[in-house]
Amino acid sequence: MTEKKKEKVCVCHAHGSLRAICFHSEVKGPLITLCDWGRRVTRDGSSYCHGLTFSWRQVKIQEKVRLRVEHCVRGWHGGLRVGFTHVLPEQTSLPPLAIPDLTHSPLFAAVVVPVGICRPGSEIQFWLKKNGCLRIRSSDGRTHTEQTFLNAKWPVWAMMDVYGQTTSVMMLGSKKRRCIFTMRSCPALTHIKHTEDKEIQQIERKKEQMTMLEQRNLRTPYLVNTDHETPDCEECAVCYSDVANVRLSCGHKCVCTPCGMRVYMTFGTCPLCRQTLGSFKPYD
Repeated sequence: MTEKKKEKVCVCHAHGSLRAICFHSEVKGPLITLCDWGRRVTRDGSSYCHGLTFSWRQVKIQEKVRLRVEHCVRGWHGGLRVGFTHVLPEQTSLPPLAIPDLTHSPLFAAVVVPVGICRPGSEIQFWLKKNGCLRIRSSDGRTHTEQTFLNAKWPVWAMMDVYGQTTSVMMLGSKKRRCIFTMRSCPALTHIKHTEDKEIQQIERKKEQMTMLEQRNLRTPYLVNTDHETPDCEECAVCYSDVANVRLSCGHKCVCTPCGMRVYMTFGTCPLCRQTLGSFKPYD
């Protein structure tokens, strides 16, 4: 990292700015391509779907993600979908559509951006409120709010489905209102080489993922994650692919962290004993 970049990063954080935000470079639909240092995504117009994208970092509650529609095509119905998810992008299988392929799970939430505010040049911002509502607002002031099952105390990532007529979207940044000022995301450093940016992002994201796992362990009221212990050599009873590293409130350590969240929010019972999962109490 150059001295110039170090200086800019320090100044940025000194003024209480949010971290720079861009699209995830690795987790994206098969028809999605990235450019402009991860700030612009474009879907191949030969199909209306396979345009899922995510933010590369976690988004704060009430942090408004700002987008601009760059290009649209005729011949398809509908347009951009935006929302949030509790699941790490790397742990998300990518179906053709966000709605309903992902939103059937309470760990994902998305809304359809009305076609009238999804034209080329239209600017849109969306955020998750403290009460779990997902709100979008257009540049002309029109808003739409939808209740979700998302928990505002859990980590969330922004999710965007470049769908239908919408084929290209630019990430403009983000902002979050504080008591007496507004925090804004750091500007993208476009004069730095893309390879250097990618290396820095990978390092930062590894640190962030560790932090998110720790926060999830602390904030989840009905699960006890036992990553700090020697993990059992047993597979998750739900997905049969990951190690069962989470103990439910009934005492069974039988699911991985993502499946534990899905089991509680979807069924509310242990997959082994069918006991109702109650509030968390320290488990010895």
